[in-house]
Amino acid sequence: MARSKLTSKGQTTIPMMVRERMGLRYGDAIDFVFLEDGTVNMRPVKRTVLSLEGRLARPGRRAVSIKAMETAIARHARRRHRT
Repeated sequence: MARSKLTSKGQTTIPMMVRERMGLRYGDAIDFVFLEDGTVNMRPVKRTVLSLEGRLARPGRRAVSIKAMETAIARHARRRHRT
């Protein structure tokens, strides 16, 4: 069991064991769901593909167009098909 204390500002630290099991990282959003029996479930907000936009960007590196990606995928598929 993991335990945490509430600060005077109403904040708490989620124990590392809980963060690891839930796959939580810095900046992740968490939903709190109230159940009829008075308990509260804590759930990580699921990320969408759109939330990953720009994650692979690197300074000085140009963005790759969709057409260039499709061409590279087709080229790779042709090479794999030949073997």
